[in-house]
Amino acid sequence: MVARTTTSLWDRFAAFDPGLIRLTSAMRAVCGTAATLAVLTALRAPETALVVGGFTAMTTSLAVSDLHPRNQRITLGLGAPLALASLAAGAVLTPYPTAAKLVFLVVIYFAVQARRFGPRGLGLGIFGFMAFLLSQFTRARADQLPQLGASVLVAFGAATAMWYCVGPVTASGTLRRLRHAFDVRLQDILRDTASLIVTGQDVDTRSRALQDRLDRLHASVLLIEDFLDERAVDEDTEALLLHLSQVEMAAQRLAVLAVRAMRTPAARNDLAGRTARHRLAQRIRALRHQLTVGTTCAAERCAEGYEGGPANRPTGSALVLDCFPAVDELAEALRVLGPRGRPAGLGTPPRKPASPTFGALPRRGSDTSSLKRGATRQAFQVTAASALAIAGGHLLSPHLWYWAVAAAWVVFIKNESTGEVLLQSVRRLAGTVLGVVFGYGLAALVGGDGPVLLILLLLCMFGMFYTPSQAYWAVTFFITGTLSMLLALMDTFSTHVLLVRVQETALGVSCGILAAVLILPTTVRRASDEGLVGFLHVLDRLLRAVAAGSTDTEIPTSWGRAAHDLDQALESFRKACLPLTHPFNPQRRRRHRARHLLELLEAGAYHARSLAATAERLPAGHVRECAARLTAAADRAHETVTHLIRITGHRPESASQTARPTVIRALSLLSEEQRVSRSRPSPEHRLLLHTNRLDATLTALVRALDPLASDPDRTTMVPAESVDIPSSHVPAPAAAGSCADTADRCERVRAG
Repeated sequence: MVARTTTSLWDRFAAFDPGLIRLTSAMRAVCGTAATLAVLTALRAPETALVVGGFTAMTTSLAVSDLHPRNQRITLGLGAPLALASLAAGAVLTPYPTAAKLVFLVVIYFAVQARRFGPRGLGLGIFGFMAFLLSQFTRARADQLPQLGASVLVAFGAATAMWYCVGPVTASGTLRRLRHAFDVRLQDILRDTASLIVTGQDVDTRSRALQDRLDRLHASVLLIEDFLDERAVDEDTEALLLHLSQVEMAAQRLAVLAVRAMRTPAARNDLAGRTARHRLAQRIRALRHQLTVGTTCAAERCAEGYEGGPANRPTGSALVLDCFPAVDELAEALRVLGPRGRPAGLGTPPRKPASPTFGALPRRGSDTSSLKRGATRQAFQVTAASALAIAGGHLLSPHLWYWAVAAAWVVFIKNESTGEVLLQSVRRLAGTVLGVVFGYGLAALVGGDGPVLLILLLLCMFGMFYTPSQAYWAVTFFITGTLSMLLALMDTFSTHVLLVRVQETALGVSCGILAAVLILPTTVRRASDEGLVGFLHVLDRLLRAVAAGSTDTEIPTSWGRAAHDLDQALESFRKACLPLTHPFNPQRRRRHRARHLLELLEAGAYHARSLAATAERLPAGHVRECAARLTAAADRAHETVTHLIRITGHRPESASQTARPTVIRALSLLSEEQRVSRSRPSPEHRLLLHTNRLDATLTALVRALDPLASDPDRTTMVPAESVDIPSSHVPAPAAAGSCADTADRCERVRAG
């Protein structure tokens, strides 16, 4: 019983923190800071050296954001000399305030420019910025440099020791923990799906909870993908990504079919339907056992209940019976993937020849020109905001002005548009205010008890690193609590200092917002349009690969990589439009419209990933049987994508008036699609079906982006004649004609 409870709690931790990355970072920060303070105290270092050492040890966990252990150690090794140089420059210039501030602005500019080099550049920029800020915070002098330099080296030494003592230190260990998080989140989906089927009805809370589970599973896949992208891609890496994607797609398909079945009253009213639902729930629960221990059954054994003859075949709703093949598909995908390891039975499979059409697809992060432009633009913005914060901060407090600079710096990290900066600023200010109240209460409660204050400081530091970055207000809350404990330890704690902290933070975020609005601004709409165009470009490449690959003798393995690139593009769009979809957005119509666009893109990404997963499973040459129809459907969808790319960024503002007033999730949207008549459609038919439904989703996206392209004669479904399935079970035509016709009609309306 105790072992089972311990395992369950550990699984909850793994699901909340995939790979235990945040837990590892928090433990390294706390243990590294404690070890640094212990060593410096034993060496009888002065108070300034203690602050510098402890702050530097904390910064090592803050700045190193690489996922691969080898890359983490490289960033840590490069950060040590950079931090020493920046600290030395700040200490030498302390007697010359004006020169120190000018050099600080130069440091800020180059620290932001370093973000063009990805996570390592961001980390090195944080090392340089924080070290110079620390020299101003402690008012370090040149004659203190030997002691301060020694404390920095002690901090990096303690951090390195913690790197080898706390958490995974090998790539295989990190990957194993990421896989464990994937398995736990998949178990949650299977449990919720079985519960939904047993109840026999779908209420909004159940479908929303299931959608959240699917989103968390997808996030874990993206995290594994990011980790694997940091090392050289080989055949085993490609195989692992492919099979993880297949398992995810099978789980999502099962959830879609389950929600679709439970929304039909006929699926739960009769005895046969209840019997079928209970048998289906038992099959799903058996998958959870297979996921845990790795036992599996052959596909024919899993299907014996409905393929073993009339006596064994369950009766009931056809929608419920559609879920049984989905269970078999997921079972087969889990069998191939293997229990928490690399795909079972996979050694080093022969690499298939890549498609020349898709061979030039850039990997994630390869758009260096766009990254450089964004880093340069943001460098000017952050430098201008910091200059304003320095000037205004001196008016509020001549000795604590650096808090305003820190706030102006932070609100731009990993943010591009004005809306993102505004949202981050609100979170920063809210967390600071709440943290001041929390810190004041703790300090007043503890009094001057040094050991207790130190323990509370370390606990606040742990919360700062363990809190997910999405809840940035909570991160700021713990940062302010840590600062309050530090001030209490230094005997400089007072109500006035905490009020100045709030004022300086408000000034800093205001300067950041002002710079984001006036200095080379990027609006939310522009950022979201760029993200949408990026998504459509990747989707366009995938569709062109479909059209080209359907006539080849083999399906190119690059389709799987295309699906991963599509996921990254969708995440970029979701982040860009976050200020619009946030619940605090007062513009309700724009919020609903942005959410509607996002749900359409999520549905389109589902069909595109299913397209790639189905194509990867097809034997060589089997696509040629339906090459003509597949090519026609892919070309039609390609024309729709081309039209969407053309109108994106030039669509009329009136489009927001046509968005539907209510928003549903992608899972509900997919479950509204009509079923096909075949209980077990062939892979070729599945390929055509996903292509046509993707085309239908794109047509709906055209209407959402450009109301002038709407046509009452065109519905939002798929032409039945394009797939060899009876028309009574296939969605009605959505893109029966080319999107070029829509564009021509749009131009005629505008001309009229």
